[in-house]
Parts: sequence; C-alpha cells; structure tokens
Amino acid sequence: MKFRIVAIGLCSSLLGACSAGVSDDAGVTDEGPAGDQSADIVRGQTEKHLPQAVLVQVNSYSGPVLCSGTYFDTRMVVTAAHCFPDNPIPGQTFVYFGKDYNTDKAALPVIPAPGKKSKWARAETTTISPQYNPGLNYVDLAVLFLDRELPFEPIKLNRQRVGNSTNFGVIAGWGGSKALTPDISQVEGAGVERSAIVKLLGSPTAADYHPEDPNPGILDPNIRKNLLKTDGRAPRANVCAGDSGGPLLTEDRGRQELSGVMFWTGLSCEGYGMFTRVEPFLNFFDGQSKLNGEAKVTPRVDCVEEGPGGALTARFGYTNDNSVSVEIPYGYRNSLSKDRRNARPEVFAPGDNFSAFKVPFGNNRSLTWDLASKNGRVISVTATAASPRCVADDRNILCADRCVAEKAAECSDAGLTSAFCISNCLAEVEFFGDELGCGAEWNAYMRCNTATPPAASNWDCSFPGLPPVPASPVCDAELNAAYSCAGF
Repeated sequence: MKFRIVAIGLCSSLLGACSAGVSDDAGVTDEGPAGDQSADIVRGQTEKHLPQAVLVQVNSYSGPVLCSGTYFDTRMVVTAAHCFPDNPIPGQTFVYFGKDYNTDKAALPVIPAPGKKSKWARAETTTISPQYNPGLNYVDLAVLFLDRELPFEPIKLNRQRVGNSTNFGVIAGWGGSKALTPDISQVEGAGVERSAIVKLLGSPTAADYHPEDPNPGILDPNIRKNLLKTDGRAPRANVCAGDSGGPLLTEDRGRQELSGVMFWTGLSCEGYGMFTRVEPFLNFFDGQSKLNGEAKVTPRVDCVEEGPGGALTARFGYTNDNSVSVEIPYGYRNSLSKDRRNARPEVFAPGDNFSAFKVPFGNNRSLTWDLASKNGRVISVTATAASPRCVADDRNILCADRCVAEKAAECSDAGLTSAFCISNCLAEVEFFGDELGCGAEWNAYMRCNTATPPAASNWDCSFPGLPPVPASPVCDAELNAAYSCAGF
C-alpha cells in the first residue's frame, strides 16, 4: 500500500545527497566527500595473509560507499572520517572480512546475526574524530564499533613516532587497481584486497600542496607534522580510490603495528600516498577503547502504570554508556525475581533506552531490578506504588511499545536499533500530531502496530533504500484514517 511507504520514509525525505564519489563498473561508490583524491592499491599484489585490513561499506541514500579499514581492537575498526556521507542509512554500515566481496556483497543489507558464521559485521555505532575538519581533510579518522568480534587478532597501534630511520612499510586496501580518470572518479578492480611494500618519506612538506589537486591541510605545518607520506611513483605501488581508511603498517621487533590511516593520493592515483599518523591521536583511540564494554550500564524505573483493579506494571529503562552492546546474562548480575517471562534484556544496546521492558507486580508490592555491568558494582532500582505514574498517550511510551513490536517482526533487520526506531517514530508523531493535528489517529495506528503479532505475514519489510523499519498491513485502516485526517 503506497501510504505505508510514505509513513516510514518521512524523516529520510529531508536528507540531502552526498557529494559525488568514485565508482567502479559495479556502481559502488568508492569514497565519501573527500573521495576524489583518495585511494586503492595500484601495482600491488592480492593479499591473503592480512585479514585485519577490512573493507568498509557505508550504505547511503545516494548509494553504497566503499572504503578500507583496520581491525585494531576487539570489535573496533578505524577508517577515514571522509568515508561517511551526509546521508547514511541507519544501521547499514558494514565491515567485510571475507575473500570475495564482489560476490558476497549481494547479500546486503541482511547479514547473519552475531554468533553465527559470517563474513560480515555490522557497525553498531560510529565515532568521527571531534577534530575532523572536512575542509582541511584533518583529522581524518573514524572508529566503528562492531556488533561482534572478528575471527582473528587485532593489529595493535604503534605508540611510537615513526621517524626518518623507518624506511619501509606495508599498505593494504580494497580500492581500485587502476584509475581510469585523473580525478579517480572512475577506477577498475575495486573490491579486492591488495597490499604492497612502500617506501616512507616522512612528513610531507609545503611542496606537497598541488593547486590542481588541492589538499589545503598540507599548507599548515602543524597538520603536516601529523601526516606520513609514501613514495607512490612508478614502478612503486601506490594507494587509489577505495583504499581510504586503510592501514600503513610498520614493524617493531617482528610485529606489524598500525602507524598510519590512508586518506589522500595524487591525480590518477600516482605520485604519493598520504596517511594520518596514529601516534599523535592515541588519546582519541584510547578514549574510544574505554567505550568498548568497560563503561557503565545503568538501570532505572521510567514509570509505573495502573491496570484494572489497581494492578501495577513497572516500565524499566537503562543507559548504556558504551558504544557497543553489552551482554549481561541472567543471574545475580541481572536479577529481577518477578520477571518470570524474562522480559528484561541480556543484551543491552548502546545509548539511552527508554521503557526497554515492563513487568507487572500487583498493587501492594515492590519490584527491584539488580544490574551490574562489567567491572561494576550492582545497581538496584525499585518500582513501588509510590513511583511516578506513566502518562496516558505519552509519545515516548507509545513509540517504545511500537518499536518493540517492529523489532520483533520476523522480517525485521538486525540493523533496526531501538534508538533509530524511536527517533523515527517520534518524528512521525510530531509531524502527524503537532503539525497536522491528527495525533489521535496516529496514536491509534501506533497501538495497532504494537498489538500486531510478529509473524512475517503481518509485516512488510520490503522497502528498498529506506531504513529497516517494518510496517504492518494489518494496520492499513488506522493508517489510512491518519492520512485522511491529514488531507493526503
């Protein structure tokens, strides 16, 4: 039904298109906004022994963006900040660590759930360096937090400055093997991991600024000292479109370490490669690693609602300060004695999660939830008859309940996070209720979704290019009533 498509696409219609990137003959965009000067390994060799150099694909409303990255800590990948367009599709940033991307990409956006055999991981959250200035291409770093561990050891960060005595390094990436145009907007060979030994030239100089291929950060000596340049003149290997975010590795006592993150190259992928040094930004990396399961998960009572005969039901929420989901199995660290149906979660999504679950508890009792995150003490929260009451038609509660049902739908994609679902829902509530005056009709539509069973026959998840939010044809009458009220 056409109205259903409009309903779940309200927020996305206002998103702008990202700037043109670099595409191969398969139509995959190979860079984000800085991509016209970014890089793939030219004159390199197919890589089979460096799984930590992964492919990063960011699905956007303008098409997929392909970059490279490095698995540097458990569930963490570093890539280039410019790989992220202005209009990414929520929940559809992926990391590939298989061997045949050009075949395996056909499965997206559906990938196996964590714990199942897979060549893909999904980024739960992404953090772009707070110092990133796209006008200067600096600091061109971003960290992806994955929904699973990858099946190999991470490559460690180099914590020492790469000096002039270090002559050679290794580059790797999934970009093109040949530029077909000087601005590298067209390349061939992308989607295959390649690597090469390269000669290091130390930090760039002001002479590395080229007006025909401008990279204005090179004119700032404070920026140049935090960059590394490699010699990409033929017959040496060089980076190309799609290699952005990929590693520059150096060796310390026989162990490879990540010393640089690729972000720039010359016209036609020739001449040189430019990398952001890792060592000046260790505080950024270390700060992100602390959000990799070490931070707190804090429970709370959101409100208590009254039912027939004064029976009470407690709604609990939580805040996960990590950038990844955290598992806290049932037991003394996750205990709620009256939760006989195990409504409370064992996997806690990052961010603030309002009304994550509810449990009835009578009218003269209390209900205590004990929760302890990794390395933390047990935090106890108690719902009682004196707890704040839930407000009828509260939009946060209506959206929380609706999203629980949508996420439970059999066709729902794992990329549908509670945070995005609720944000999308609240935007719709504001549009239909506050702007159009059709709040009662829209609330009825949301309640219908909440009451819809999860069987796939009750839901439609087939809208290509839109966020992975299921809609229920069971609720078409309520939806049409809301549209009729709005005059659509």
